[in-house]
Amino acid sequence: MLGLSAHQPAAVWHPLSGPPPVRAWCRGLAANPGAPAGVLLRLLAEGAEPLGPVRRPELPAPVLEAALRHPQWTVRAALAERPDLSARTLAALAGDRERRVRRAAASAAHRVALPPAALAALAADRDPETRRLVPGCAGLPPELLAALAQDTSPPVRAAAVRPESWPQLPPWIRTGLRADRDPAVRAAVRRALRVERELPVTLAGYIAESDPARRERTAASAALERPLGEWLVLDDDPRIRAAAAGNPRLPTDLALALAADPDGAVRLAVSLRPDLTEEQRAAVACRLPDAAPPLPWVAERADDPAELLRLARSAHPLVRCAVASLERLPRAVVAVLAADGELRVRLALAEHCADAPGALLRSVYGQLLGPAALLADARFPAPGLARWAERPEPALRLAALRDPELAPEVPAALAADRDALVARAAAADPRLPWRALLRALEPDAQPEAAAANPALPVPFMHRLLELSAPR
Repeated sequence: MLGLSAHQPAAVWHPLSGPPPVRAWCRGLAANPGAPAGVLLRLLAEGAEPLGPVRRPELPAPVLEAALRHPQWTVRAALAERPDLSARTLAALAGDRERRVRRAAASAAHRVALPPAALAALAADRDPETRRLVPGCAGLPPELLAALAQDTSPPVRAAAVRPESWPQLPPWIRTGLRADRDPAVRAAVRRALRVERELPVTLAGYIAESDPARRERTAASAALERPLGEWLVLDDDPRIRAAAAGNPRLPTDLALALAADPDGAVRLAVSLRPDLTEEQRAAVACRLPDAAPPLPWVAERADDPAELLRLARSAHPLVRCAVASLERLPRAVVAVLAADGELRVRLALAEHCADAPGALLRSVYGQLLGPAALLADARFPAPGLARWAERPEPALRLAALRDPELAPEVPAALAADRDALVARAAAADPRLPWRALLRALEPDAQPEAAAANPALPVPFMHRLLELSAPR
């Protein structure tokens, strides 16, 4: 055992316990939400797991400054990857002495607009891999884009040639790029100049179209003129008829002509059209697929409570599934769907809707999705889950830790659980009694998870760092 107590953080490591789990402690402390700036600064200064503190959701200002000046380039590069990094800090990293840090900064500058001076420095960087990343930077001035399009490195020139950047380049530069000696640059020019032809909307245009993929896309989404629609519903290929049946721009009467189509996929596409009445929808005989297809037109009605309630009572289970899959629903709609007689509708509500009732979640997760799914769903009502702490299924024992009324002896028992996932979660639980937390810090227990426990006293964190220091 550690031989440490809450009142004696300076006690020494017991030699019979074997070597201290230094790396595990440092990783845990780096991720500990209760670790103050002083602990994180020591981690950085002593070179122990330097990437951990940089990856914390929140980084105290003193730690950020220390990471910015850290002698190890890996720490500075990891700092550049933080999503909440300020433009000022990123600009400092863009001028770093290590090219790999500058590359990380150039990549991060795709989402954070750097000052013009920092962008100019990156565009003139001696490392071509860094320069290659600059054309994608936010707020890149046209003159820097033009300079990169004339760079001595072919990959940099190719990176500067994109459909959105091509019109910004001066004509004389575009002329030179078309005749560039490097095939990758010329290929980038061809991609930038490629313009997708509009899909045909007339019968003559469709007949003249030789690409089968474009024909199917036309049937599925083009604004069809009526003669073309009449042609498509009579096509010999069931894929074309199914595509046309699902095209909301196909007139309703033409779509209903496919309601008795011999192909089941065609009939299904007809039944899921937004323009049908419920009587028309119910009259289409179709077999439901295993996976519900997306219905964008249902999501477009998400702000209309009356329409959602109507669709929640649709004759078609897949329409009701599409409503149930919306993240937010009015209470009346949720009540209708939670009582739906179709299992797949209730399952869709439980999986996707943030307003799904607790009773439905218990039923669906317990019987259909399996208890492991409880762990990923914050909506599941946690009070009372402690009764699962002694269940044979590891997932249920793990779920027991989510009970806010959990007695301290439960995480103490689970910290020694035979399942490593359960033991790690219990070792990181702030309700873990002190003696159990000490035991979890041992090399043969869960030292990383225990070191990440926010209940760990700050003096004890420093003592762990002292024990971790090289001698």
